[in-house]
Amino acid sequence: MYLKNINPKRLRQLISPLLIILVLVLPAAVVSCEDMMGNYLEKPPGGDVTEDTIFSSKTQLETFMTSIYQMGIHSNLGYASVKSNIYSNRDENIFAGACDEAETCANWYRMNWWNEGSISANRIDDSRFDYRFIAIRKVTVLLDRIYDVPDITPEYRDQLIAEAKLIRALNYFEMMKRYGGMPIIRERLQLDDNLKIPRASLREMLNFILQDIDEAYPALLDNALQNLRGRMHKGVALALKSKVLLYAASPLFNTNVPYLDFGANNNLICLNEPKNMVWWERAAAVADSCIRWAEQNGCYLITDQGVDANYQYSWEVYDNPEIILAEKCSSGMGCWNRPWSGIIPSTIIAGSSGTNGTTPLLNFVRKYEDREGNKVEWNGGDDLQAKMANLDRRFSQTIAYNLSWWNSQTPEVQLWEANAELGVSAGKHIKDCYGGFWLHKLVSPSIMRPDNQNPVPNSTLFQLNEIYLNFAEAMNEAYGPDDRHGFKYTAREAINIIRQRSGQPAILSGSGAYPDFRELVRNERAIELAFDNHRFWDVRRWMIAEEDGVMSGPMYGIKIYWISTSPQEFRYTPYLYENRTFTKKMYLHPFSTNEVNKGYLIQNPGY
Repeated sequence: MYLKNINPKRLRQLISPLLIILVLVLPAAVVSCEDMMGNYLEKPPGGDVTEDTIFSSKTQLETFMTSIYQMGIHSNLGYASVKSNIYSNRDENIFAGACDEAETCANWYRMNWWNEGSISANRIDDSRFDYRFIAIRKVTVLLDRIYDVPDITPEYRDQLIAEAKLIRALNYFEMMKRYGGMPIIRERLQLDDNLKIPRASLREMLNFILQDIDEAYPALLDNALQNLRGRMHKGVALALKSKVLLYAASPLFNTNVPYLDFGANNNLICLNEPKNMVWWERAAAVADSCIRWAEQNGCYLITDQGVDANYQYSWEVYDNPEIILAEKCSSGMGCWNRPWSGIIPSTIIAGSSGTNGTTPLLNFVRKYEDREGNKVEWNGGDDLQAKMANLDRRFSQTIAYNLSWWNSQTPEVQLWEANAELGVSAGKHIKDCYGGFWLHKLVSPSIMRPDNQNPVPNSTLFQLNEIYLNFAEAMNEAYGPDDRHGFKYTAREAINIIRQRSGQPAILSGSGAYPDFRELVRNERAIELAFDNHRFWDVRRWMIAEEDGVMSGPMYGIKIYWISTSPQEFRYTPYLYENRTFTKKMYLHPFSTNEVNKGYLIQNPGY
């Protein structure tokens, strides 16, 4: 089912048939130099709407719950996912342009700050910092006042409490992966309270997130995969817990030697104990539980569209059975607005001009195997079209390449350089295509010229393919590739399920191009979750971001040249596009100078 512009009636259908029309006036902020954690202390009601009014009936409560979803559920695609004249949230573009996946072609996007190594306390890209704390405040208000609502059943009350706690856990995880330990807000704060709550240790924050998830789980809906799309349920709890534990188990956090020495504050940025395999074991167990939940609740990997279409169907089709949770609070966006303006090439869809699109880099394209499971060399030559035609089928379902089909209006993508000797002009779509490829994933072929349409982004936060990959990674680290340890699959079996639905051969024990199974797991994760807001975080939690060609050093593209017009033949040449800078401090985000100056935060090391 494809979504149309989301009006209040549609929003009610997506988040809950019980939620009333979204008319709550978004809160005005109470901002002063003493306001901690962004706009945490903004007052929930505005105008004549009081807090007592909000908690006077189930109808009013559901309106407030809608605002928690609106503030607390983010988009992975980088656009204004909080719609109001008061709050304008621009998360810029997708993070692919800040790692080896791609280049964000317009140089004014904040992703380029990472590439320059110029991220600092005065140059950060976390525009949702305030909104997370506003969402957390709303949760604490709900937990404090929900028992005052007279016309609500205990079962429904407990369900809303559970949903609110899960949203709080999600927002704290989003902060944990950026900053490490953060101030923990367990109860409501008033203006006369001590607001200078210090950062909790990473272990304390991790425990708090897991506690919220565990407390929420029993009262959540079993699933919300039909008319409740976008609402928190048991599958989301398991998916989030799987991801939280995977990050906790990873080298960035699972150590007593952090990426930079922070002295007495090491416990803010790592677990501050020697590597503990228990985190990997727990991550594997929860991912296994999520896979079993999926089997019992109508959530499954897309395998019935054919190997040439399964993958694209899984990211393109709204509300398909592979999606566990998608952000549903946003309406359609014109092609000149985010996220489209930073993704769609202006030479293909008019209206995205000025931002130029996202171009995958050769660094990333090299990760695609051929269809026999072999690594592919990209050293230049006359075999470009044949080479691309024989790549892993996920390549053509993700990336637009020379002579590929975009949609019925652009049946041939033209990415060649001009050749005066052959009388060939430059391809129509080569402008600003630094990598020699365009990103096509995330953009439905149904988006056409002219640009007066408003397509709704399919912003997926949790999808079942990720859970299989979480499971494979955790299982391999804890038990190796072939020890089932009582779970449904081995790590190898989980990887092969993902590969084979796109026609890639199974990786047999002792065979294949990856003698190191960890390398295989990481490469498979890169390909399957390409451009889904994972790679930027994965390479940092694995602590490989500083390696050449990842977030540091040389980034390559290809240039394509005609060698014959009849028949069409091309040669390609790899070239150095740019050198990027990554320093160790960039394994975590900095806090803004404004927040640090409020006196409650210790800045992360190196900033």
